[in-house]
Amino acid sequence: MHNVDMEIVMYSRETELDSAALGHYLTAIGVDFRTRQVDRDPAARSEWERLDGRVTPVLVIDRTSIVHGLDRTRVDQLLGLVGC
Repeated sequence: MHNVDMEIVMYSRETELDSAALGHYLTAIGVDFRTRQVDRDPAARSEWERLDGRVTPVLVIDRTSIVHGLDRTRVDQLLGLVGC
C-alpha cells in the first residue's frame, strides 16, 4: 500500500467497467480518492465535459494532472510509484 498525499478525483460512469477497474486498483494500492459519477450528477457531468467529455474514467490528480481512461502505468507515474 502507498500513502499518497494528493487530492484525487475520478470521474466515472456507474456501470462502466474501466471506471470500476480503476477504482478497484486505486483502492488496492491504498490511494484515497473521490468519485464523481457523470451519469448521475449534473454538476459532475459538467466538470467532466470541461475536462474531456469523451471517455471515462478521467482521473484528476491535484487539479493539474489528468489521466484519460484506464491507464494504470500513467497513474503510477503521476503518483510517484514508478519512474517516469
